Order: sequence, then structure tokens, then C-alpha cells
Amino acid sequence: MSKKFKVGIAGATGYIGSEAMRILSTHPEIELAWVTSESRVGRKVWEDFPNLLGFVRDEFRQFEPELLGEVDAAIMCLPHGGAMETIKTAVDRFPKVKLVDASGDFRSPRLDKWEEYYKTKHTAREYQSKFVYGFSEINREKIKQAQYVANPGCFATSINVLLAPFAKHGELVGDVCVNAYTGSSGAGNKPAQTTHHPERGQNVRAYKVLEHQHLVEVVPFLEDLHEGNEFDLYFVPQSGPWVRGIFATAFIPLNQQHSLATVNEMVRDAWEGETFIHVVDGSPELRLVQNTNMVHVSYRAQGDMLVGMCAIDNLVKGGAGQAVQNLNLMLGLDESTGLMHPAGYV
Repeated sequence: MSKKFKVGIAGATGYIGSEAMRILSTHPEIELAWVTSESRVGRKVWEDFPNLLGFVRDEFRQFEPELLGEVDAAIMCLPHGGAMETIKTAVDRFPKVKLVDASGDFRSPRLDKWEEYYKTKHTAREYQSKFVYGFSEINREKIKQAQYVANPGCFATSINVLLAPFAKHGELVGDVCVNAYTGSSGAGNKPAQTTHHPERGQNVRAYKVLEHQHLVEVVPFLEDLHEGNEFDLYFVPQSGPWVRGIFATAFIPLNQQHSLATVNEMVRDAWEGETFIHVVDGSPELRLVQNTNMVHVSYRAQGDMLVGMCAIDNLVKGGAGQAVQNLNLMLGLDESTGLMHPAGYV
């Protein structure tokens, strides 16, 4: 029997961290070495996450950088800013450990813009170049060789799926507009006025209009795919009255008029053969991707305007699932290992 990789999860009680525990608890090639929580040290995992009873028997530990010396890799689900200090210790003292950072700390090379959007000072600028942006399907070969990966944000993942096929061909030009609805889990597990169910249920509202922080990772990623891309991205995020899932719609002007057949050719060039990205007929549906690492995407074209629609689970493909997909690649495993779970139908 082959030896399993030892992996830790820092910040395992947030929604992304607890999803990472759920996924890795049945991963055939990985052993959970430790899970940490600042607020629940010493408690059994199943006491707070009864869905993991019989799957994860560990106790929550206090996160200390020294824990990195006990593992082959770790998924860092610390709040924004938490990874900036941890990476210094990892590089200096534990250079062999591989890290997937699920925060936004190292997703963007444009650190001045990053500070503007995240409204905080970046204290580890010199380490930014060590991270590979973890959009798995595009950066797969880089991720395989990476020591440190910055996992994309949830909205960013949906936008990248919609726009990357055209950005790869230098066809992303002009004003590109995206609106995307997300479930309440996207706001994290700390209650707030706008996520309180009586106010969010039966309601839709926009927030961070044209200034969401995921713009600072999406724009440079797409621009770098082809020198012909000259676009401005306008993004309106909106909160939906459900728990899981993002439904994004993009309005994309193309360089020249394309038939739907031409559009589909570019999409096939990007996503044909991908395990997790499926081009579907008609509209994607949230229920068909919830609790999975799958992406459903479709397009309609008229004249020089293209409309794209995408559905993902914000906690899985938009978070913990993509982190495990990247971890698989970094550890030399098949990237789908531990992630092949279908959605429920109803």
C-alpha cells in the first residue's frame, strides 16, 4: 500500500476550510494530519461538524507555523492577511512544504491595486512572485511545478471560465460586463446584517458594485493570456436568497462578428476534454453543480455580442474543491482524485 501524503488545513472551521475537511476526509491519497481553529481548540471536529462524524476524528489545534514541519502540504484557509505572515516562515524554515492559499493575499501581481481593493497594506510583497495563480485548467502545467499556489476567488473562477476562451484568442476587447449572483455562504460564517436570513431570503441586492476585490485578480490573469486583449471589465456582484452557488452572466463584445459555431469552436479549444468544465445546451442550473467541483457553461451569440452563462458551487469549484484540484496537481496526483462526486438531482 502506497504511503499517503500528509496534509493540514489551517482555518478549518470557516466554510471553505470545513469543505476542505469534507473533501479530504475521503481522499484516497491524502491523510489529514491536522486541522486548526482559533476559536475551537481542543474540541473534536464532529462536535462542531456532525456531518463529519466517523470521517474526521481529530481535534482542532491552534495554528502555529511549526505545524508546517509535520506535513507535505497544507491548505491555508485563514482570513485575508493571515497568509502574508505564514509564507515568510514557510519559505525560511519549511521550504519543502507545498501551500495552497485560499485567501486573497497572493492572487494579484498588482499590489497597489490589491491594497486599494482589500483596504489593507500588503506586508509580503517580495513573496508574491513565488505564487502561481491557481486557475487549474489554464495554469495546469505551472501548478504542477509550483511550491505555492494562490487559489482563485469564487466570483473570479466563474468570470475566468466565461471569459478565458476568448481571452486566449485575443478576442476580449471593449467593454465586458458581468453580473453574478452568489449564495449566502459566500459571505462567510460570521453573521451580518445583510446575510441574516429574514433579510436575505426573498430578496436580491447588489453590493461592491464595480469595485469587488476579485477584479484585481481577474483582469491581469485575462490580459496575460494574449497581447491582443484590450478590455474594461465591469462587474456587478449580487446576493441571492440561497446558500450555495454562483450564477454569472457575461456580456462580451467580440473583435468581429462570429456565428455561434465560431464561438463554440473557441470554447471547445479551451474546455474540450476538461473533467470539470462542461459546455451545456440551454441555461446552466445551480442545482446541477451544487456540492460538486463541476462547472456548467453555455453561450449565445448575436451579431458581435456574446452572452455567456456559468454556474458553479462557490464553496467547491469556487473554493475548497479547486484547492484540492490544485493540491492534487502539486503532489503529482490525477487532479480529479477525491473530487468526482455528482450533484443531487432534486
